[in-house]
Amino acid sequence: MTHILESSLIAGGVMALFGVPLYIIIKRSKQKQLALLRNKLFNKASALSLDLTRYEQVSDRIIGWAKPGRLLLLADLNQSETIVYNLAKATKTYVRKTMNGTSVGSIALQIADAQNKVIDSITFYRQFEDNEMKIKQIEKQAKDWETLLNSYLS
Repeated sequence: MTHILESSLIAGGVMALFGVPLYIIIKRSKQKQLALLRNKLFNKASALSLDLTRYEQVSDRIIGWAKPGRLLLLADLNQSETIVYNLAKATKTYVRKTMNGTSVGSIALQIADAQNKVIDSITFYRQFEDNEMKIKQIEKQAKDWETLLNSYLS
């Protein structure tokens, strides 16, 4: 019985010895990525002389809204440049969820003009690229952005 207890304590110690530093390294890496995204977003906003009203991280992207200029900015870790969406001609937005069989293929925020023609599309979730466990959270974020933008566009 004492051998089992000793083995368990040794195994727990080894797990803690390697697990805790690994957890800290991963957490710091994510914090650095978020800081890099924020810097990209705010650098682009300051280059355009914009004041961001709201910004939020969505997976490995960060989205920001500049109310006075009616501009939406999107910074992505996979792209070197921050994308700027001009919503001057937009009249409404809506969330579009595409299905791939029984699973969610993508969740996107569609930006439409007065003739209901899609001007731009901002992808919030991509199957096989983003975390499937956060689909509900990402869909809620997309709907929150839909509500926010529609209140300013109409």
